[in-house]
Amino acid sequence: MDVVTAIVKYNQQTLGRDKLCRTIQYGSRLSGYLLEKAGASKDLIQNAKNLDKHASTSRKIFRLGKSLDMYIGFVKASSISHDNVLRVLIMCRRMTYVVYYLIDHMTWAARVGLIKSDPKSWSKFQAKFWIIALVFSLLRNIYDLMNLLFAPKEKVDGEKAIQKSPAQKVMQRPDMVLDLVKNSADFLLPFNVLGIVQLNTGTSGLLGLISSIAGSLPIWYPDLKLKPS
Repeated sequence: MDVVTAIVKYNQQTLGRDKLCRTIQYGSRLSGYLLEKAGASKDLIQNAKNLDKHASTSRKIFRLGKSLDMYIGFVKASSISHDNVLRVLIMCRRMTYVVYYLIDHMTWAARVGLIKSDPKSWSKFQAKFWIIALVFSLLRNIYDLMNLLFAPKEKVDGEKAIQKSPAQKVMQRPDMVLDLVKNSADFLLPFNVLGIVQLNTGTSGLLGLISSIAGSLPIWYPDLKLKPS
C-alpha cells in the first residue's frame, strides 16, 4: 500500500480523523508552550491556543454516537469465555466509556451553546469517568503483562524448554506495549483537568501527543491493535 492510499484510508475512518485532531490538539498545545518559552509573538502563541481549542471541539463532533459503539463493545465483551478476569476488565472499561461519551456529548452541546450550562463543569465531571476507564485499561495491561512474563516455558518438539528473558517476552506483544504507553501517557491528564495535579501546558501537550501517536499507530497498522478490547 503506497503512502497516499494509506492516508486516504486513514482519513476515511472516523476514528482516524479523531486521532488526527487529537494529535493536532496536543501538538498545538505543546507548540504554544514552546513558542511562549522562546519569546515568540503573542499572536503566534494565541494561534496555537486557538488551534488547541478548535481541535478539541472538532473531536467532540467526531465522537457523537461513540457511546453506542462502546455499548456494543460492552455486549460483545460479555461473550469472552476463555478468561473471566479479562472479560470483566474489558466490560467495566467499555461501560465506563459509555457514560464518559454521553457526558462528552453534553460538554460539546454546552460549549457550542446548544444548552445553557458550564462546559468546564461538564469537563470536570467527564474527567472522573476518564480516570476510572484508564484504571481499568491499565489493570488490563498489567494483567496481560503478568500473564506474558509468567507464562510456562515454551518447548520445541519435546526438547528442553526455551528460556526467554523478560524483554524478549515483552517484545512478542508490541500491541500490549503500545497500549500500555498510550494509557500511561494519558493517566495524569484527567487529574490535571480536575486540578488534582498541576501540569503546565508543555507537559500536558507532550503527554497527550505521545498518547495520540500511540493511539494512531494501530489504525495505520491493524496488527498493533490490542485484541480483544
